[in-house]
Amino acid sequence: MTSTFPEASSGAKDYGRSTSGVRRGRRVTKSYIKAWADERNVVDVLDVDEGRGYPSAIGDASVVSYDYDPNAFRHDLEGAFSVIEGSGIAAIRKLRAGEEMSRPDLTAVIAFLDMHLHRGRYANRVSARQPALLFIDDESVQEAELNYGDLLSLAHDHPDTLRLTSLELEQRAWKIYPFEGLWTGDGAVLLFALGGGQEPTSIAFPLSPTQLLVIGDDLPEDVNMNRLIGLRSRRWVVGQRGTLPIEAVKRIKAQCDAEAGPAQ
Repeated sequence: MTSTFPEASSGAKDYGRSTSGVRRGRRVTKSYIKAWADERNVVDVLDVDEGRGYPSAIGDASVVSYDYDPNAFRHDLEGAFSVIEGSGIAAIRKLRAGEEMSRPDLTAVIAFLDMHLHRGRYANRVSARQPALLFIDDESVQEAELNYGDLLSLAHDHPDTLRLTSLELEQRAWKIYPFEGLWTGDGAVLLFALGGGQEPTSIAFPLSPTQLLVIGDDLPEDVNMNRLIGLRSRRWVVGQRGTLPIEAVKRIKAQCDAEAGPAQ
């Protein structure tokens, strides 16, 4: 995949220097996928990049490690995400239980979905590198190679990035539909523009294997949610033990890749 960011990126202007090291982060929140786990806290996972499926403890599922160096940004997006996860999961638990939701609860869920959507955009680009020019605090300019974490941060604040937090979703209809055997994954925030426009009219997200949240307009009855989750997930698909047909999901991804053609 070709990055949409130009080599000279003014998006670096508000960030300072960082120290080198290795970060570990999950592309799918541990406390979220616990709803798919068995009594041993194990789920089925499909690693799309490696083309293999396996059982995994929820603490190990979808974990990635990536380097960062002195020319990267000190903007701690993962730290901000951890705060969103805390309030978001608390609100999602209320949704699952059918409890009354306050406006702050709805806002916390939207922030969680926005985070999940953004992580998913780059879930298969952990090894990505992008040349850039960095504008440092002392007004000097340095050449650098941005890595996965830097690209994630830049894209998060890029004006062309769709942010669910800007759509006033608190004011739309919220419904929870019963399901059996729903999957989830890094592409589980599903956007639908049913009116033919650019802005999503409906957003679907699996709260659990048996509950689908739909924000906005009702969806057509023939929508295959698991197939869409399999198609949209770039790296990780997660299901309950024994319910994730690994070979079927791999075929779905292969078909999608064939229809899309070679990456530009």
